[in-house]
Order: sequence, then structure tokens, then C-alpha cells
Amino acid sequence: MIFNTAPVIKPIREPGNFAGNHLGAFEYHLTRHLNWFEERGLTVKFWWRDDDAVSTTPALEVLLEFSDQFCIPLSLAVIPEPATEALAQRLKKTLDVNVVHHGWQHKNYQRKSRGEKASEFGWRRTSKEMAKELAEGRKILQNLFGERFVPLFVPPWNRIAPHTVQLLKEQGDYGLSTFTWINHFRLPQIQSHIDIIKWKKNKGFIGWEAVHKRLELQLCRRRTNATEPIGLLTHHLDHGEGCSGFLAGFFKLTSAHPAVKWLSSRELLDEARRNFCLASGRV
Repeated sequence: MIFNTAPVIKPIREPGNFAGNHLGAFEYHLTRHLNWFEERGLTVKFWWRDDDAVSTTPALEVLLEFSDQFCIPLSLAVIPEPATEALAQRLKKTLDVNVVHHGWQHKNYQRKSRGEKASEFGWRRTSKEMAKELAEGRKILQNLFGERFVPLFVPPWNRIAPHTVQLLKEQGDYGLSTFTWINHFRLPQIQSHIDIIKWKKNKGFIGWEAVHKRLELQLCRRRTNATEPIGLLTHHLDHGEGCSGFLAGFFKLTSAHPAVKWLSSRELLDEARRNFCLASGRV
């Protein structure tokens, strides 16, 4: 019997400072990924969506300051029915904030007692009542925010029934933004991918290692499709411990890296429409 006596090659461990659940390790790994794109003349597209805006709050001010400081476009998903004039006046002083359409009242109509996931525009409602709310919501947002309004629909809880999507198509120019990788609706879409909140544990930051793994997965996918934007998802009213610290570190790194391009929802919706037309043969 012949035994293979060749030495076993052990994997090379990362230096101690670059392993673990801390900012330094996150920056190290993210920079390595982004350098890969830079070396090949490629660009990674990012966009930022923040949900549940209604009025001005100290939590929202933190995000507006980040947007201004790092020159990063913010797509603010505003709930139409309770939206305030105060919010409209505050956004007039911002440089790069768009408003997108976030449901109507952010009210759940599904039955939790039957194990149904929360949704405002789900299958338990009629097309007639939802069409009315969509039209009224659009009118409110256009009147309040004017040219800042972008016809991109963000369903509360990121859930939407197929017949509601048909109502959006009847609007003519709407796109859809949820939280999934799969474009299974026949509509221009801009997806979000990275949610930074640990929802079941005090709504704190998910942690540097967890966010690194989520970004790593998305960046690896972009190595074969660099055109698809990566969506950062935040909820300013729910940010617990660590969320603002992550955003400060993430924005500082990505806003300065030559392989990163932060885009607005308006730019991305225009691009999504062009791609949708090409894919469906409507050139």
C-alpha cells in the first residue's frame, strides 16, 4: 500500500487585525473587493433607500447630514397619507434627496392570526381600493415634493400582490423597489439588498461581520454582472445602537473609492426603464 506523504497545505489565515467583528476588518475586506473592480476598470453601483419618512425628526437629520457630507444621493420612501408640509420644506434645503412612494398609510391588512406576513398592498384587498390609494398617494407626493418625487413604488414590508403590480403598470411610468434578488414582476425594478438592522434584537446594527458577509455576497455576484446596483436599506426611525456608526464608516470608505459610484433613484429608474424596454423588445 502506497501512502501519499505530501504535506497538507493549510489555508493562510488573515492577519489578526483583519479578522473579526470590527470596523478595521470590515474596511480591509471591503477595500480588497472594491480594488478588484478598480484593477479591471469596472465600477460598482450603489444606491441608498430609507423607509417610513413622514416628518422631520432628529433621526432623519442624521441621514440628511450624511447625504450632504459624503455627497451620497438619498432616496427617501415617504408614506403619503400622513406626510407633512414640514418634511417638504426641510427637503427643499437638501442637495441630493429624492422622494419615492411608500404605500399609503403603512397599514397591515393581512391576518397575523393565520400566519400571514404583513402587507398593505396584498391579496386581501380589492384592486379598486388600492388603485384609489395609489392615485391619491401619487398626487399628495407630487404636490408636496414637486420635482423631487420619483415614481418608484416601495410597498410597506416589501411585499406586494401580483394584481397590485398590474395597477402600477397601468400608471405608465412606475418602477418597483422591494427587498429581493429576483425580478419576477414585469416591471422596471430597483432592488435593495443590505438591511443593516437586527430587527429581532433591539433593532441594533447587525454587526460588522454580518454586514461584511452580506456585502461580500453581493459584490461577488457583481463580478459577473457589474451593471446591477447594490441597494442599501435603512429605516431612520428604527435605528438602534451602532447603525449610525456603520453608515459613517461605510459612506466614508465608499464615497472615496474610485470603483464606487453612488446613484440616485431617478438615475436608476431611467436606466431600469431602458433595460426593461430592451429586454421586452420595445426599442
